[in-house]
Amino acid sequence: MYVSILTHSFADGYNRDFERLFGGGLERYIYELCQVIRSLGHTPQVHQLSYYDSFHRHIEEIEVFGYAYDPQRIPDAFEEMASKAKGPLIYASCIWHPLRYSPNSLGICHGINWDRPSLPTEVKQEVAVSIQHALDHLETIVSVDSHFLTFCRAVCTFNDPQKIILIPNAVDTHYFKPLESALKETELEEHTLRKKTNYRKVHLHQSEEELEASDEEQPGRIRILFPRRISLERGIIPMMLSADYLLGLYPQLEIEFAGERVQGSTVGRAFEMWMKHHPHKARIFSKSYLFDEMITAYHMADIAVIPTIFSEGTSYACLEAMSCGLPVVASNVGGLNDLIQDGNNGLLVSPEESHITAALCRLIDDEDLRLQLGKQARQTALSYDEEKWKSAWKKVLIPFLR
Repeated sequence: MYVSILTHSFADGYNRDFERLFGGGLERYIYELCQVIRSLGHTPQVHQLSYYDSFHRHIEEIEVFGYAYDPQRIPDAFEEMASKAKGPLIYASCIWHPLRYSPNSLGICHGINWDRPSLPTEVKQEVAVSIQHALDHLETIVSVDSHFLTFCRAVCTFNDPQKIILIPNAVDTHYFKPLESALKETELEEHTLRKKTNYRKVHLHQSEEELEASDEEQPGRIRILFPRRISLERGIIPMMLSADYLLGLYPQLEIEFAGERVQGSTVGRAFEMWMKHHPHKARIFSKSYLFDEMITAYHMADIAVIPTIFSEGTSYACLEAMSCGLPVVASNVGGLNDLIQDGNNGLLVSPEESHITAALCRLIDDEDLRLQLGKQARQTALSYDEEKWKSAWKKVLIPFLR
């Protein structure tokens, strides 16, 4: 009755906090998949790599095993996990490595992470060999976006058209909804125009006098939300550069960075120094939210930006922002191309600071465009409701678990 999920990350092995889930898309995906497995009468276990110590925990009623490993020997680590795991196996990450798969197992591709133009040709060729190996030895591979499917059709060979099943990521559209709808349904009396003031009071500990003075000085305040991990692939560098320009140009602008960071990492330290010494640091905010808290950040925002450089599937953050009726500026990387139609439900740009900045300026300057794109974004998100995702995964799991 057990089903084991093998992955590189679930509990927070990056910061040695094994008691909590790391707040990333992969971890969210595995958590939701565990709920589907449980709904079918099976018990999920998660086996993951650990950058520090081996561990054994129960997190959110899920048994989690962490394995200390040599980063140069990832296939060996997955083989050890497979040898100790119970029940059928689902390889939920690292299929671009030459893993030695247990027979009759499933695989998941959360997005192509070798889509870096600067990556050496020989490395990309090795990835292609590893993906072909995965196609040859896994029963089925579930892909969260169309780009992995296209890659396999172009580079690899396989006879079964159902070898790769496309199941895009999903969003709870009943929970992640526009602020106005949430206020109306809960019959709250808080006025939409006060939402930013109340947020700053609660989360930033500003006094009423400071808030009133701030609002008087900068009427029409606008907030941009970066709901991503503070990491290179998620576009933190172009976002910081864009923020430098935008904060200087628009005195009414605030920018919030709402995502996890790896303490002590080069990118994490650079981000902390940038915030600490920025000339407009009073209008830069950073907070790491729990999964069920993120709706606060979306409701506080006027614009969301997803400036991924590489390694992107059908982003949870993008779907959540869209479901909350926010206009989104996204880079044309990976599965974001599956979600955003430029000029219809968001703005899609190349992953460069100048293009990201220009798109954000366009939205800051044009309130009508913000409202129009936000409405269309909400309509798009309804097509990605999580009930459809659960149903699609059950169709995969039921024959797999017989």
